[in-house]
Order: sequence, then C-alpha cells, then structure tokens
Amino acid sequence: MNNCAFVGRLASDPVIKEVNSTHLVNFTLAIEEHRRDKDGTKRKRVDFLDFEAWDSGATTIERYCFKGDQIAVTATARQQRWKDDGGSSRSRINFRVNSFKLFNNKNYNNGSSQEEVEETAIAVE
Repeated sequence: MNNCAFVGRLASDPVIKEVNSTHLVNFTLAIEEHRRDKDGTKRKRVDFLDFEAWDSGATTIERYCFKGDQIAVTATARQQRWKDDGGSSRSRINFRVNSFKLFNNKNYNNGSSQEEVEETAIAVE
C-alpha cells in the first residue's frame, strides 16, 4: 500500500496552472519532527516535501491556502526519474494528494465556513 499522511505548514503560496484542461497545484509543506537525543536533549528537524493536487482539490487549495497555513494531507508517493544534462541518473520523490484538511486557516472567515471548505477538500480523489 502506498499511502502517506502528513501535517505541516505551507512553505510558500501554492502555484496553480492548467494542464490538459484541468487544474494542477504544486506546493511545499514544512514538516516538523521532534525527537530526543540519547542524553535527553530535544531536537527539531524540518523537512520540506513537495506535493501536487489535481482538479477540484487544486482549486480549493489555491483559493484557501497561503504561506504559513497548516494542512493535513494524505497522499501517494511517486518517484520521478530522469537523466540530467551530464547523463547522470537523477530521481526525486513527490507526493500526489488524495485528500486534505485545512487547520487554523484565516480565510474561512472570507465567505466560507470551515465545514464548507473541509467538505469540498475531503471529497478530492
């Protein structure tokens, strides 16, 4: 099974574009991880992961999500492979959004209730 779940904050505003008559939004999430070292010292690590959402999910994210907003995402991991200009093999992992939920989003008060946004967002497949 290829199913991943994340909660993080948008590292920048989502970027939407039209691809083959549908919408695609790309965004990066800052995912924090807190751990303790063997000596008990707390450490924080932040990873920046790339996501893409399609169709109605793309338009919802673009409309309601901005840099710093918190979002929960379930996604499938996808590996892209290519050869660079020097002929070396390269790859990267990005995540395709299956569903999401918005948290603490200041834009809920701009014409839509939180329930409306969540209902639209979670229906994304």
